[in-house]
Amino acid sequence: MTEPDLIGKQLGHYRVVERIAAGGMGVVYRAHDERLDRDVAIKVLPHGVLADEQTRRRFRTEALTLSKLNHPNIAVIHDFNTQDDVDFLVMELVTGGNLAHRISGGSLSEIQMAKIGHQIAQALEEAHDQGIVHRDLKPQNVVLTAKDQAKVLDFGLAKWYREAGDQAVTAALTAPHAILGTLPYMAPEQLREETVDSRTDLYALGAILYEMATGNRVFPEETSAALTDAILNRLPVTPRALSTKVSTELERIILKCLDKDPDQRYQTAKELAVDLNRLAGTTATHISVPRGTTGWPAWIKFAVGGVALGAAVLLIPPLMQRDSPSDSGGDATTTA
Repeated sequence: MTEPDLIGKQLGHYRVVERIAAGGMGVVYRAHDERLDRDVAIKVLPHGVLADEQTRRRFRTEALTLSKLNHPNIAVIHDFNTQDDVDFLVMELVTGGNLAHRISGGSLSEIQMAKIGHQIAQALEEAHDQGIVHRDLKPQNVVLTAKDQAKVLDFGLAKWYREAGDQAVTAALTAPHAILGTLPYMAPEQLREETVDSRTDLYALGAILYEMATGNRVFPEETSAALTDAILNRLPVTPRALSTKVSTELERIILKCLDKDPDQRYQTAKELAVDLNRLAGTTATHISVPRGTTGWPAWIKFAVGGVALGAAVLLIPPLMQRDSPSDSGGDATTTA
């Protein structure tokens, strides 16, 4: 069934303004909330995802749970409603480009990777604490604001698409779209249709970190069968084999996330967040505080050399304070 063109239409007290994105998980529009006088994002669910009123009631209950997620790294869900056979979610409008776009623009520094990964892990921690598993974490579902604040979208929605009986919806999720966005980030237990839990999301975050670190997906296979076989049976090429810029600690974190056995991965998002936060701090210190005197201005070398020891005592602390660690695209984007 063809999705209706909703531009200019009214959905409840939301006036649809423009189309932002489209994909297997629906069409996203920018809309204006005429009651609260603010812009929002409206995700129109594909026809057939909520096939009957009983399913719709179940989804409404889960949407209420999702709306209670209150975290700076999670895009807030404001509302869920149905009008004229159109099921739609109303969400926070996040301005920025998604992480997939950032990765395609070139490699990120390790401190950027650690900080973005830390924010995503914190978002997962909040959701997991509420019993919510994302199930479809991927770079397209992470938006970065102009200040590099990560916002994770679409928590818990994949569950409903998997349950939907509509063939068109199933095809949208398992055909080319899956290769482009979903399958490369799926954990082995997902492919085997085993129990999915919070550690499944941590595998996906490991795949995202791998891609940020190396510019490559964990497994580069292009067909569903080959990619599935690789995820289930092959070990990934180590990140440092692809990029010497990857530190041994970042590699350890990534490979622990990507372990095929969930029991050998990080067991909680909080554990992973702690390690990424520590890595971000360590990396910042390594960048900011010079080791030895190589590359220092000649007058500092002269002082450190002992010609003016008293001056060295006075000069070095201000230098280290001055170089202390500091914290480090554009269209409105809410992915479909």
